[in-house]
Amino acid sequence: MSISPAPFVAAAREATDLVPVRISLAIIERFSEGLYSSPNKTFEELVSNSYDAGAEHVWVYMPSDLSAPHASILVIDDGESMDVQGLQDLWRIGKSRKREEGRQRKREPIGKFGIGKLATYVLAEELTYLVLKDGVYRAVTMDYQMVQGDMSEPHTLNLEVVELTQDEAKEALLSNLHDYGVRMKTVLEVLFPDDGAGPENWTAAVMTRLKKPAQGIQQGRLKWVLSSAIPLNPSFNLYYNGDSIEASKAQGEVIWRFTVGESEESLPPERRIGKAGSSKVDGGEVPAYTLPLAGKVWGQAQLFSDSLQKGNSEKLGRSHGFFVRVRNRLINLDDPTFNVGPELRHGTLTRFNMVINADDLDELVASPRESIRDSPEVRELKEYMLAVFNRARSMLSALDEKDRLPVLTQQGRISNPPPGLTQGPLRRMLRRAAQGDAAVRDSLGIKPDENALPGEVFDQDERHEVLEQILVEPSSEDGRLISYDPRRRAAVINQAHPFISNYIDNKGTQEALQLLGLTELLTQAYMLDESIDAVTVNRIMKRRDAFLRDLVSYHPRTAPVVAKNLREASNDEKLLEDAVADALSIMGYHVQRVGGGGTPDGIATVRLGRRNGGKSESYALTYDAKSSGSDARRMLDPDSKQPSGKTPRIQAGTARTSVLRVHRERAAGQFKLEIAPSYTLLVAPGFQGDGDEKALIGDICRNDGITPITVEDLARLVELFPLRRLSPLKLREMFYLHTPDAVRDFVNKIDEQEPPEAPPVTEVIDLLVQYSERRTPVTVDTIMTAVYERRGIDLDRDEVTAIVRGLAALAPVTMYFDGQLVALNATPQGLLGELTQTLGEYPHRMSDAYRSAVPVPRQRDGDEK
Repeated sequence: MSISPAPFVAAAREATDLVPVRISLAIIERFSEGLYSSPNKTFEELVSNSYDAGAEHVWVYMPSDLSAPHASILVIDDGESMDVQGLQDLWRIGKSRKREEGRQRKREPIGKFGIGKLATYVLAEELTYLVLKDGVYRAVTMDYQMVQGDMSEPHTLNLEVVELTQDEAKEALLSNLHDYGVRMKTVLEVLFPDDGAGPENWTAAVMTRLKKPAQGIQQGRLKWVLSSAIPLNPSFNLYYNGDSIEASKAQGEVIWRFTVGESEESLPPERRIGKAGSSKVDGGEVPAYTLPLAGKVWGQAQLFSDSLQKGNSEKLGRSHGFFVRVRNRLINLDDPTFNVGPELRHGTLTRFNMVINADDLDELVASPRESIRDSPEVRELKEYMLAVFNRARSMLSALDEKDRLPVLTQQGRISNPPPGLTQGPLRRMLRRAAQGDAAVRDSLGIKPDENALPGEVFDQDERHEVLEQILVEPSSEDGRLISYDPRRRAAVINQAHPFISNYIDNKGTQEALQLLGLTELLTQAYMLDESIDAVTVNRIMKRRDAFLRDLVSYHPRTAPVVAKNLREASNDEKLLEDAVADALSIMGYHVQRVGGGGTPDGIATVRLGRRNGGKSESYALTYDAKSSGSDARRMLDPDSKQPSGKTPRIQAGTARTSVLRVHRERAAGQFKLEIAPSYTLLVAPGFQGDGDEKALIGDICRNDGITPITVEDLARLVELFPLRRLSPLKLREMFYLHTPDAVRDFVNKIDEQEPPEAPPVTEVIDLLVQYSERRTPVTVDTIMTAVYERRGIDLDRDEVTAIVRGLAALAPVTMYFDGQLVALNATPQGLLGELTQTLGEYPHRMSDAYRSAVPVPRQRDGDEK
C-alpha cells in the first residue's frame, strides 16, 4: 500500500523513492499513547529529536483554534536533516542509528529506540516531513489511518518520497503558516533568506488532521513545558509562534549579576587590566571590556539561588558554567569549565552562568569551530573569567555566612559556628523539595501528600530560620534516621531506628545522637550543593543507614540455632522476647522490638504487595512472650509444683488477652505504623486448658483476636520454615487460629507434608557468582527466569521467594536476602559449606530433599582427604 504526500505538497510530481514501513496498530498505540500519554510530552519528544539532529534553532507553530478543519502544527529545526536513506532509517520502528559508532554528531544523542516519531500519533492522523539535505528538498507523509484492522496485524506501507523545488518547499510551509502573519517571518527569513545563505539542512514536521488530544492542548501549559525542557544555553534556541521561549531556569532567582564592561570595579585590582567601553551588537551598543591580548569581550554572568543542573532540560544541554562564543558560535559546547582551572568550586559552578563573546579570537578557533588553540590570548581570557567566577563564589560565601544555624548557638554548643555550619545548603535543599523533586522529598522524609511547604523557609533573610529545633520522636523501625518536619521547622530523629534505640537510653548520649542526626541531614544538603544528583545522594544515605543498622544488628543465626535458642529461653522472659523476634525475622517478617510498660514486646510486619485484583496482602502483628521464669510465675498456675517433666502453663484468667488486644489496637498510632497490626501472637511454654476444646483459653483468645502458640511449636515452625518453602502469606492462616491445639495441628500438617522437590541450589549459586562482579543485582525475578530456562521448572514469584528465603535461613552468614535482592557474602564454597553444616543438624526425614540438591563443597589444597 502506497501513501502519497499530503495535499499541501506539490502533488503533480511523481515519487522518486519509497520508504517502506512495517508496523501494526498495536505497536503504534503501545509506543505512542503508552509512552506519551500527555500531548505536551509529545512536543518535548519532538524537541529532543531536534536536539539530536544538532539543531541550534527550533520553531514550534501552534494555531489558536486547534479544532479548525485545516489546522496544522509544525515543528521546524535547522539540524542535520535527512536524505532518502535517512528517511528510510527514520521509519525503522524500534531501531535508531543515532548512537552507532563512527557517526559524526555535534552532541551526544538522547534518542535510543527509534520510536520518538510515533509520539505524533497522539496528536494527528497525518504527519508530513519537509526536509532540505545536500541541496535537495523532499517531502514524505505518514497517514496513520492507513494502519487499521486487527491490533496485532502487521501492515506494510510504502511512503512516497517526492522531490521539490525551493519555491515548492517554501509554498508548502507557507500554506501551513499563512495564519501567523508577521510571526512566520522569523523562520522563513532564516530558511529562505534573500541572499541565499540559509542553513544547509533543515527539517519541518507538519501534523495535520488533528485529533482530540491535540485540540485539548492548553497553550499556556505547553509553553511552560517547553520552557522547562530547554537549557539556559546559547547553543539551543526555541521559538513558539515566532517568539523566543526563555528557559525556565532563567526565570529563577538571580542573587548576583555581573555585566562585562560595567562591573569590573568589583574585581581585585590586579584583575582590572583592561579598558571599559562598548561594542556594536545587532544594531545596538552593549557594554564591553577590552583585554590587552584577547581583545574586546562582552556578555554577562549570573549567580542563581538554585542549582541549574536539574530537570529534563539537562538532557538537552547544560545550563551552568561558561559559554564562550566566537562570531556567534559556541566553542565549548559540552565543557562547562572551559578549562579555566582547578580552582572552580563545583557547588558554585552549577549555580553560575556566564556567556562571554570574544570575536577577536576568531583566528585561534580550530576546525570544526568547536575548540580553540591554547595561546597567551586565551590564557588571559581564562584568567579574566576566573576572576569573575571567584567574585561570584565570594558573594555566595558571604550570603551563606549570614545564614547561620541559631539552633546550635542557642544551645551553647558553638559560640561562633564556622561557615560550613549554615542554613544555606539546607534552605536550597528544601526549595528543591518544594519545587517537586521527589528524590529530595524522599531523602528529607517529607510525605508525598504534603504539598505545601512554608514559603518563608526559602527566604534568604536570616530572620526566617529553616531549623529551629532538633527533636527525638518514635517513627517506624524501618524509617530513616533523620527527617525534616517543615511545619515545626525541626529535624526529627527517629527514636525507633535500631542505631538510635540501641544508644538512646545510655546516660549522656541523647545530645550526641541529636548532633549525629543533624550531621546526617546537612551531609545530604552538602552533597546536593556539590551537584551530586538527588537519586545518588539518596542511594548513598541508604547505604550509610544500612551500615548503621548492621553495627547494632544481631549476629545472623541459622534456623536450627534460632529454634534451639527458643527452647532454651523458656525460663527467661527477656531472652524469650529476643528469641521470638529472631524467629519472626528469620521467617521473613520485619521486626520492631519494643518492650516496656503499656506496649507489646514487638511488632512484626510483612509487605506482600497487591494481589487478587489489586488488594494488598501486606499485614502486621504484635507479639508478646511469657516465660516460666520467676518474673512470670504470677502468670502461671497457682499450683507451681508442676509434675516432673511437665511444662508450666499460663492460666487463662491471667493471660491478660484483653490488655494484649489494647496494645495491638494502639500500636499503629503509638508507633506511627503504615500497616496497622491485625493479629497478636502470644508465645509461652504452655497454656492452661491446652487440648480441651471447652477450655477458657480458647474463648478469651477468640474474643480478643489472640493466637496462642507454645515455645515448642514455634521452634518446630522455625525448623520447618526453610525446608517446606513456607512464606508469611502461608503463615497468615495460622493467625486466624485461637487455641494452642489448633495452632499445633497447623504445625503438624506442615511437618507431615511430603518434602518438596529439591530446590535449585546450583542455579542460585551460579547466578550469585555470575552477577557478583556486575552492577546489576540478583533479584527474585532473575532467579525465577533462570530456573525456568535452565531446569524447565515453572515457579511463581512467591515460590521462588520462599526457596531463597529458606536458603538464607540455612546459611545466613554467607548469603544475604532482603526479600528482593540476593547476594553472596562469601565464596561459593563457603555457602555450600554452611548449607551442608546446617542441614547436618536436621533429621534425614526432614532434609533429604535439600541434602541431595546441595553440591559437596570442593576441598582446598592442603585439606586432608
